[in-house]
Amino acid sequence: MRPRLPALVLSLSLSALGGCVTTPRAPPPLTEEQKLAQEVARLASEAAALLKSQDLLVWNYWAEGARADVASTYVGKEALFSLDNIRKIDRLRQRTTEPRELRALTALQSHFAGEYLSQQLAEMNDAIANLEASLTFQVDGREVRWGELERLLANERSAPRRQALYTAATPALERLGPLIQRREARTEELVRELGYASYEAFGGELRQADLSRLALLAEEVLQATEAPYKDVMERLAQRELGMPFANLTRADLPRLFRPREVDGFFPKGELLLRAHGTLSGMGIDLGEMKNVRIDAREDVKRKNPRPLSLGIEVPGDVRLSVRPGEGALEQSRLLHEFGHALHYAYTKEPRFELAKLGNPTVTEAYAALFEDLTEDPVWLEEHAGLTGKDRSTYLAATSAHKLFLIRRAAGRLLYQLALHRQEEGVDARELYKAMLERVDEMPATKDDVARHLVEQEDFFQSADSFRAWFLAGQLQGQLKARFGPSWWHAPEAGKFLQGLWAHGNALSAREVAEAMGEQGIAPDVLLLRLGTTLGVPIKLDARGESEAPPTAPASPTAPASPENTPAAPTAPAPAPEAQPTPAASRAAKKPVTAQARVSKPNAAKARKSKAATSRKKAASLPKHGHKARR
Repeated sequence: MRPRLPALVLSLSLSALGGCVTTPRAPPPLTEEQKLAQEVARLASEAAALLKSQDLLVWNYWAEGARADVASTYVGKEALFSLDNIRKIDRLRQRTTEPRELRALTALQSHFAGEYLSQQLAEMNDAIANLEASLTFQVDGREVRWGELERLLANERSAPRRQALYTAATPALERLGPLIQRREARTEELVRELGYASYEAFGGELRQADLSRLALLAEEVLQATEAPYKDVMERLAQRELGMPFANLTRADLPRLFRPREVDGFFPKGELLLRAHGTLSGMGIDLGEMKNVRIDAREDVKRKNPRPLSLGIEVPGDVRLSVRPGEGALEQSRLLHEFGHALHYAYTKEPRFELAKLGNPTVTEAYAALFEDLTEDPVWLEEHAGLTGKDRSTYLAATSAHKLFLIRRAAGRLLYQLALHRQEEGVDARELYKAMLERVDEMPATKDDVARHLVEQEDFFQSADSFRAWFLAGQLQGQLKARFGPSWWHAPEAGKFLQGLWAHGNALSAREVAEAMGEQGIAPDVLLLRLGTTLGVPIKLDARGESEAPPTAPASPTAPASPENTPAAPTAPAPAPEAQPTPAASRAAKKPVTAQARVSKPNAAKARKSKAATSRKKAASLPKHGHKARR
């Protein structure tokens, strides 16, 4: 028999080893909250990937003229933006107390709710978009597309012919009314299905604002600007149309605010150079940033001529499409998109929900800051050689139009609030008529009132434009006070702005104002500037947009406004060595969108988080509110 010693030794060795080895413990089971957090993180990741794929399609459509079948991106993802998933996000949000997490979850929930609305309203939106695209009317025996009306009115010298064009379009527009009414009624139902107490409650969350308090500011702005506005419009009507303001109709407004005769100061070949030159003084070179791609090709036949900035992945992949044209309007549009690109490119916020989602007011304010350089007398002289009477006439016209747009935004906000708070039996036409007459200081005709449905906006959009203009005015005031009238020559100004841009969308508009030393959003800086340019005093005892104190969500059926949720602690924006001083013009101061009517991607919609936009986004969309200027 063979000796068994080796086997015995091996057996003893293994036994000894077994006594030294510990079996790894299984991880403890996940809590219900941890499972919910994992599920919500998965939903956010899927939403980010979908949004990226859609933005890439929009980019190719814009820069290349390629077909953009955004609807196809939803195939297989129909259940992503379901009520069940929206409620999962809300349940986690209700359990969250950490400020940064609460803000991110609120942005994510608003995005999902907006997409849910878009899905549910897709058929109605498509029907409205298709009808809108096909609308025509007869003028002098020829067929005119409704989309051409604004341009025709601006180019028509004869007031009677302008009125004839405007009136002829009314029957065509009225065909949209029944579809819009059905969609609005369905939207109200869907908002309540989502768990919001009202249309206004959802709108307040989308806009990150207490709409009631913002309405008080809108009322104050209308009162303070009433008399100056009348004076300004009288002068403009006499100078531009040779007729008293009292004789104007709304058919005359496109002609009144048509582009000024200064396009020769803005030649095609210099627009992009001027934009880069403006940034170079602040130590910023977008063209050298690895995360920014500027497509300035002019030989792409189907490339959209309007500039567009897209944050495909913020901040890692920022793109700017440019096809330079000629004129002051083209220059302002280009600078506007540069403002967006800078915000996206300098964002240091790593979280998708706080970098890309959320209300667009803040990014629109940065865009408006740079767009407004084309209304800065110092910049106009330096970069365009525009001086003397040409500059004065141009600034008077653009400032008058800005004042008009501010009043329109204030009026629309008040009208929409009144409309959605009305009791049964209140006539929407009468509400609209009263708003128009008060805001424009012009009688409202039957043709004007017939447009009350077509011009209805979705979820109080005017609140964004309203606050963005004022915040941009405050930014400009701070920059001038800190770095001088030509603030774009100061590298410190670039660092100051980069400190603000770094927050992405993690800060609300009010918080951005506070970060740069203001007490909140207030209109007095912008209104004082306009009043000075126009030679009319505008006195405003502006209290700013007062906000309710930060609170956590009260219940799943009553989501809190993101503006009222605490933001994550963040460092203030970098400032120069000197202590921040208030803007000189403030020295005398007293103590997702959810879109419903959508058809094709435009600069505004392509940039936003597609909250409640129609899935058919491959045709032309409405313009930015401020883009209709001049």
